[in-house]
Order: sequence, then C-alpha cells, then structure tokens
Amino acid sequence: MEQVVIIVVIGLISLVNWLMKRSAEIRAERRLERQRLGIPEGDPYHEGSRKAGTPADPSPPAMTPSADMRRLMEALGLPAGEEEDVPESAPDLPPLPAFHPPTPPKLRAGKIKDPGFAPPPAPPASPLALALHSHEGIRQAIVLREILGPPKALTI
Repeated sequence: MEQVVIIVVIGLISLVNWLMKRSAEIRAERRLERQRLGIPEGDPYHEGSRKAGTPADPSPPAMTPSADMRRLMEALGLPAGEEEDVPESAPDLPPLPAFHPPTPPKLRAGKIKDPGFAPPPAPPASPLALALHSHEGIRQAIVLREILGPPKALTI
C-alpha cells in the first residue's frame, strides 16, 4: 500500500513539473508571436485579440495606446496635448445675443385687434355634458354603464 502512495505522489509531481514546462513554452511562443506582430509587451488593448493557430491578418502596424488616444482626440476636434500635434484653432466667435421670446400682443377687454379673426361660437351644452360636471351625474353614468353595458364575463 505504501508503494502505491509513493508512486501516485511521484506521478503527481511529474505531472505538475510537465505542466509548468509546457506553460513556460506556451508563454515563450506567445512572446515571440507578439514580437513578430509588433505588439508591445503588456499591452492590454491587444490582449487575447488573436486566437492560437489562426493566420496573421494583413493589418496596419500596431499603434501604441498614446497614438490611438491622440487620433481619437484629433477626430473629436480636441487638442492632442502635444505642441507639435495641436492643430490651429479657429478664431473665437463673438458671443450670441441673448434670446428673448416675442411678447404676445396685449388685447383690451372686449376688443379684438384683428377684425377678420372671430372665435368660433361655442356649441350649446348637451344635458349629458351638464350632468357629467357634477359628482352625482358621474355616479349615475357609471351605474347606467354597469346596467346597460356588456356582461363582465364576456368582456376581454
């Protein structure tokens, strides 16, 4: 029984040793591949962007993050921060005048400024509309709806 335990322990140690060597080989292969592609060491922007075993895409040379940031700022029209790359800014424009909404014309009581304009006459109020202006009338309308309306079981 002791011999089996010793063999298992030696096997586990050998397995761990082999895994460590294989991992070092894979890291070295990745480092060489990154150097071949021109990706800087420790660049988080290109981490895991390429799958193992796929051919390299013909792409423009990799840019450093600072160059990416400078291109983004230039595209947004912001100064890049470096004196040599800062484009000349446009001359300052004069400030806009304050906006004041037009004031509505003042009407005198009983007189209309435009003689061609007359409000449409109000239609006579129906008895139903007059009834719905009170709480009692609304209550009666609800009761009539319950009585005369469709049955609750058939409504969707």
